[in-house]
Amino acid sequence: MAATDDILGAVRADAAAVLGDGRAKMVIGYRGRAARRMPAFITSADQAGSLIVDAECRQNLASYLRKPEVRGFRPVAIVARPAVMRSLVLLASEGQLAADDVLVMAVDEGVYHGLVDLPAAARLLEEKVASLEPDAELLGRIDELAALPAEQRAAFWTEQFSRCTRCYACRAACPGCYCERCIVEKNLPQWISTAAAPHGNYAWNMIRAFHQAGRCVGCGACEAACPQGLPLMLLNVKVGQDVLAEFGARAGYDLEAKPVIGSWSVEDREDYIR
Repeated sequence: MAATDDILGAVRADAAAVLGDGRAKMVIGYRGRAARRMPAFITSADQAGSLIVDAECRQNLASYLRKPEVRGFRPVAIVARPAVMRSLVLLASEGQLAADDVLVMAVDEGVYHGLVDLPAAARLLEEKVASLEPDAELLGRIDELAALPAEQRAAFWTEQFSRCTRCYACRAACPGCYCERCIVEKNLPQWISTAAAPHGNYAWNMIRAFHQAGRCVGCGACEAACPQGLPLMLLNVKVGQDVLAEFGARAGYDLEAKPVIGSWSVEDREDYIR
């Protein structure tokens, strides 16, 4: 996203305006630290000039909205690229966020759509960015893996997950990982080994991927946060492709959508039953 001076100026102006007139108690955006981009949590209009919007602003800021430190500042305005907007819609559809909890500062590739409410953000997604395709290289790698025999695919993921240190940075970066107590923290009974060992690593990463089935918005925050460089989006995007093919579901577009996991219909296919 190539942010122009006009886009940055408009974002800063809107941030100052909503903080100044009380429509929002906090603006969540990005700030610069040397060459890096960090989350910014500003609560006064005179701080709006510190906001940055450019191609390096990749972190999914929606992951902060359920944190206790932020809840007390609702309603919040949030700088949101399309994937972040999808996260906001997803959280609202799952009852984790009310429509009046958030204002959306909708930023896209080379354009600022302005300050909108959550229903308007959902409409904007349908009208302007209804198809958010991963890059061609990632899709090509997915096709290559899918063409391999099951044993080779399993061997590939076993090798990848062997590098996992179980730091759970992927979980922390993902807005969809909002369980108060994750399955990896339960020890009575212990469902997954907490050790960074092959069996537990495989179980953790696969369970997390399937918990995101029909929920992953493709922001890539999990992969970006992984210190071991695991290709998590290969798995997430593949699961998303299968969910779309089987259920016609796309995460983060419909405020009234029921989650693929945990919902059912009498019209669901049953040809998997033997």
